[in-house]
Amino acid sequence: MITLDKLTKRYGPKILFEHVSMRFDPGKRYALVGANGAGKSTLMKMMAGEEESDQGSIEIPERLRLGVLKQDHFAYESSRILDVVLMGNPALWAAMSERDKLYEGEMTDDVGMRLGELEGVIGEEDGYTAEPRAAAILEGLGIETSRHENTVSTLAGGYKLRVLIAQTLFGGADVLLLDEPTNHLDLDSIRWLE
Repeated sequence: MITLDKLTKRYGPKILFEHVSMRFDPGKRYALVGANGAGKSTLMKMMAGEEESDQGSIEIPERLRLGVLKQDHFAYESSRILDVVLMGNPALWAAMSERDKLYEGEMTDDVGMRLGELEGVIGEEDGYTAEPRAAAILEGLGIETSRHENTVSTLAGGYKLRVLIAQTLFGGADVLLLDEPTNHLDLDSIRWLE
């Protein structure tokens, strides 16, 4: 459960919201609806820990994993599409990246020990099925398998958003914070996402 208690946010003299209290219960879906500039995105950034409130508090259980849809569609231009999705699980991505770098260098006893540790992390994070799972999410969002090896820069803007949605879903979060996730999605992709 996520609890907001007497939350207030201002930008200069403009009050976005004041003394907001609410509770988000597990297993339910919530939508924030309001005019442009009303503070919907700001509230979500505050819940994600990306922005501070002026007053009040946000309580999120420590073990609750949040998945936050990133808004920078150009952050991963030179990365392989499938890799961007895998980055949705930071522990897995870090272990896989370090492992690949170690394999490029000289093999010593210390390197072998570290590789064993990394393989343990990869196994715990279900890394041996990660690429097929990531590919299935991309396919569900309308990005064909033949494109998964390409860089993100080869995609049109709406498809870059789909890659970011796939990244968020792949992370295995308990709670998803999705700011305008259906922008640029066709009806089939919206139904799949639902």
